[in-house]
Amino acid sequence: MTKKTALQLIATVALAAGFIGVSGVTANAADTDSQSTTATVGLTAGTTDPEGPHAGAVQLIAAPDITFGSDKADGTPITGGTQTIKSPAFTTNASSTVIKSTDLDQSIKDAVKNTDVAVNNPGTTDPWTVTVKADNFTKTNDIKEGETAPTLLGAVINFDGAVASGNKDTATKAAVAAKPAVTAGGDAETILSADSGNGVGTWMNRLSNDTNLSIAAGNVAGTYSSNLTWTIANTVATN
Repeated sequence: MTKKTALQLIATVALAAGFIGVSGVTANAADTDSQSTTATVGLTAGTTDPEGPHAGAVQLIAAPDITFGSDKADGTPITGGTQTIKSPAFTTNASSTVIKSTDLDQSIKDAVKNTDVAVNNPGTTDPWTVTVKADNFTKTNDIKEGETAPTLLGAVINFDGAVASGNKDTATKAAVAAKPAVTAGGDAETILSADSGNGVGTWMNRLSNDTNLSIAAGNVAGTYSSNLTWTIANTVATN
C-alpha cells in the first residue's frame, strides 16, 4: 500500500465516523479509547566550523586579547613597589572561529561577547578542558640596537570570571569556569572545563573587570606584550 493510499483511507474512516454520529448514535465517555504512539529522532554529534581553521567536534571558538590599564592613555604610572594593574579591555581575537567562520550558527556568534573564552560542543559527551599559558611580558618599545629587551618582573595575570551559556535550556549540565592566577613564563592553567556528559552546547568563561595584572617592584617604563596560548583538549581538568 502506498503512503498516499494510506492517507486516503484514514480520511475516509474519519468521514464515516462523522456520518454515523449525525445519524443519532452517541458514544458515552466509558466507550472512549486511547492509543500511544512514538516520536523518534536520530542525532549524531556535529562538527563545529567544518571548513574552518580549527575544525573539530569540541572546539574553542573564541578567546580575548587583553589590554591592562586601558583607562590610562599614557600608561600606568610605576609606583616603585608591587602593584596591581586593573581596568582591562577585552577584544575577541581576530583569528577566533566566532569571527572568521562562515559556517558557525549565527545564534552561537550572537551569544559570545568580547570578554568570553568560549567553547562549542555540538553533541559529544567527551570531557574537555581549556587552559591558558602566558609567555613573559617583553618590552616592545625603545629597545636600543644590540640590547636584549627586558621582561616584566613578577607578572601574574589574575583571571576573574563566571560561567555563561548560549544554550536556551538551562537544564543542560554546565561547564565550570575557573579563576586561575597565570604566571607569565610559567605553566598553563585551567580556565574552563567540563566533565564527561557536561558542557554540551555553547559555554563561556565570561571574564570580568576584576581580571588584573600584578607586577613586582623593579620594572622600567615601557610597553610590554605577552603571547597568551589558549588550548582545548578532550581531557578532564587536572588543575
